[in-house]
Amino acid sequence: MTNDLKPLVIVGAGGLGREVAWLVADINRQKPEWDFKGFVDDGVQGNTVEGYPVLGPVKHLYDMPLDIWTVVAIADSRVRMKFVQQIVNQGRMLATLVHPSVSMSDYVEIGAGAIICSETVITTNVSLGQAAIINLGCFIGHDTELQNYVSLMPAANLAGEVRVGEGCYFGLNSCVINRTTIGEWSIIGAGAAVVDNIPAYSLAVGVPAKVIKKVKREG
Repeated sequence: MTNDLKPLVIVGAGGLGREVAWLVADINRQKPEWDFKGFVDDGVQGNTVEGYPVLGPVKHLYDMPLDIWTVVAIADSRVRMKFVQQIVNQGRMLATLVHPSVSMSDYVEIGAGAIICSETVITTNVSLGQAAIINLGCFIGHDTELQNYVSLMPAANLAGEVRVGEGCYFGLNSCVINRTTIGEWSIIGAGAAVVDNIPAYSLAVGVPAKVIKKVKREG
């Protein structure tokens, strides 16, 4: 039977990666789709506490057959972008993983390599960029657009007509009101409530969210 399943390797064997392995198991319980081979990770060896194998460092992936699907389960947007770009440049396939419990309309666009976790709700005319991570129990309202490599931690809530730039990170239980723009590579702290536009490369915290410092640009 496994010959009919798509082989899958997860980059990152930390907490998020192990949660994604659980997501894959739930997908397979509903309809067998993935043959999960294990993780690659530069900082973990042997097996995870669940018994999943760590196959080697990330560079081990690049010696594996090109027919293996890959997903990057690393919450840090910059690190995830680096690995995704390497994977794409090598001609590898990005797996897109959506938990069976996710509720969304037929009018949602999902970029390759995205991870959408359990109990998330995505309404209508929503666009998620490449390798987005939408963690447990998030809500994304109508006409909202997320660029590539955006990370939503558990229970983040984005209202309607929100624009989110590349690489933004939303902490646990953060929320954004409607018709708000978050500039690229900004970080919204846990529990923050965004009620005004946030400039690019900003760290915003509090209720209402205020920019407290600038985030360094790469290079």
